[in-house]
Amino acid sequence: MIEFQCTVQEGCIPGTLRSELAHAIECCCREVLGMEQGPVTVSWVAIPKGFGFRGGHPSTTSLVRGKIPDGCDKGTRSELMKRIGDEWCRITGAKKDELIVSARDISWAG
Repeated sequence: MIEFQCTVQEGCIPGTLRSELAHAIECCCREVLGMEQGPVTVSWVAIPKGFGFRGGHPSTTSLVRGKIPDGCDKGTRSELMKRIGDEWCRITGAKKDELIVSARDISWAG
């Protein structure tokens, strides 16, 4: 199973884009990791306006945190994160410095 949690700042990423973003994340996972890795789930957390700050100013940064199958090599992991980031920015119009993408092994407990 592959799981992604998307944390967005309220008002920065329209809710109407969530299904398109989830589909793009799923497609990136299938293309890079393969179909045999199991289902992809995407969940959402919205940080209320005024609760997220970066550099002393209201944040516009989104965080896409993934749990992927154990043992993924560095090149594959990097390719997955790059594709997800590219799709996110294409769909939302966000700048690359407004997005953090991570993908850790599902068994990592740190």
